[in-house]
Amino acid sequence: MTTQPDHESPAPARLATLHELRTALSRYGLPGDREQFEQDLAAALDSSPIGDFAAVAEVAATYRHRLTLRTDEQAMASLAAPIGGQQWTPAADVFARVRAAGGSR
Repeated sequence: MTTQPDHESPAPARLATLHELRTALSRYGLPGDREQFEQDLAAALDSSPIGDFAAVAEVAATYRHRLTLRTDEQAMASLAAPIGGQQWTPAADVFARVRAAGGSR
C-alpha cells in the first residue's frame, strides 16, 4: 500500500532544510513530486561549479513555493476561481479543443 499525500493538515511554516523539504514533498506533494525534486536537485548539483550552489538553491526555492501554493487555502481558491465568468474543468477544455478542431458538431 502506498502512502497518499495529506492535503488536509497544514504544511510546516517555512521549510529550512532539504530534509524538511523532502519530507513535506512526500507528505503534501502530488504523486511524483518527490521523485522529480530528487532528479532536478541532482541535475542542479551535478551542473554546479564547486562552491556555487545557486542552481541548487533555486530548485529548493521552486519546490518550496509549489508546496506553499498547494497547502495555502487562499492560493488554491484563487486557482480554482472562475476565469472570465466560467469555471474551467479538464473536460470542458477537451471539448473546446475538439469543437475548435471541427470534430464535434
